[in-house]
Amino acid sequence: MFQNPLVLLASLLNFTLQSKNYQNVTIQSSGIDRYYLLTLPSNFDASTPTPVILSFHGGGDNAIEQYKLSQMSNPDFNDFAIAIYPNGIDKTWQGVPKVKTNDIQFTADIIMSLSSRYNIDKSRIFATGKSDGGGFCNVLACDSVLSTQIAAFAPVSGAFYVKNDTRCDPIKIEIPCSPGRSNVPMLEFHGGDDNVIRYDGEGKKKECLPSIPHWIRQWASRDGLGLKNESGALKGTNDTTVYEWGSGNEKALVKHVFDASIKHDWPSTVNNSDNIKCGHQPASFNATPIIINFFKDHSLPT
Repeated sequence: MFQNPLVLLASLLNFTLQSKNYQNVTIQSSGIDRYYLLTLPSNFDASTPTPVILSFHGGGDNAIEQYKLSQMSNPDFNDFAIAIYPNGIDKTWQGVPKVKTNDIQFTADIIMSLSSRYNIDKSRIFATGKSDGGGFCNVLACDSVLSTQIAAFAPVSGAFYVKNDTRCDPIKIEIPCSPGRSNVPMLEFHGGDDNVIRYDGEGKKKECLPSIPHWIRQWASRDGLGLKNESGALKGTNDTTVYEWGSGNEKALVKHVFDASIKHDWPSTVNNSDNIKCGHQPASFNATPIIINFFKDHSLPT
């Protein structure tokens, strides 16, 4: 759904100026204290099952930074879901080389914690994240259990590390993945000028980052959609391309949004902690409302 860019600009600026409205929740996971931030939607009704969005921060960041960056609690974007911002140990997530933390269990414990506190809609739990957090979304999507509990995934500038014993070949490397269901909805955003998690992939941290086209095609194939896609300009832009796989009831089950000029950023039309860095700039679109609309289109199969 296309939204007026002036309305989006005002919304983003207004949310940035608002005071913090999140709760800090501590739980036990794998024998240690972990925490997440939580916000309720403006129209929250305790008697009605409410969807949940999990938003995972990037490497070197934390839950508060992800709250600010992803805007998943902005009421002009998210009017339907509880927003959760988990905090990673040592500012990173399972799936990154040498990380030993069991963040899959942490995610399961968050869902259990929410179930005990609120009337959540267990058919509409979603996951998004930036960079290492985006890569962790893929870890969850490939997990045999969590993939059956999370309805849809939307990584941004995702770091999709793959262990390899030989030379890294980003366009051919086999990507291990064993989801517990078929037809997993996947939406990925990536910039062609990303020099942290390169669009064409590379060897990094003694593991292999697949090229993003190879990675997203693997999801299309895994979902039984084949490798053929449809592409076109993202509405309201001249420089951003959307690739979609699937047809009929599965149309756009797998989507990829590409902009050649975007760096390692969460795309936003106004300044955020990513695009204010030297050499970066605001994007021609906002990723957050696109993610929200994608999530609204999906629920776990009955």
